[in-house]
Amino acid sequence: MNTSDEKAWVKLRTVNGDITAEMLCEALRNADVPCEIKRSMLASGLGAHSVSLAENQATLLVPPEKLAEAKAVLEAIDFEPEGE
Repeated sequence: MNTSDEKAWVKLRTVNGDITAEMLCEALRNADVPCEIKRSMLASGLGAHSVSLAENQATLLVPPEKLAEAKAVLEAIDFEPEGE
């Protein structure tokens, strides 16, 4: 994902389940916002990709210069904001 020449990507948000993360990341990519998913150690270790796995969370990462645009995309698709 990152090389020494690239800026570190920033956290957009953490969601429950890999399926949700994949769907949101695809929506971001369709809006020309690069997106990567950092899976939880639990899901990575078990090779599990499910919303049903307890405590399974995934973090959406975007380039820092695309953070505001990424937030706008999630708001436009009416995705519930984090913490609400």
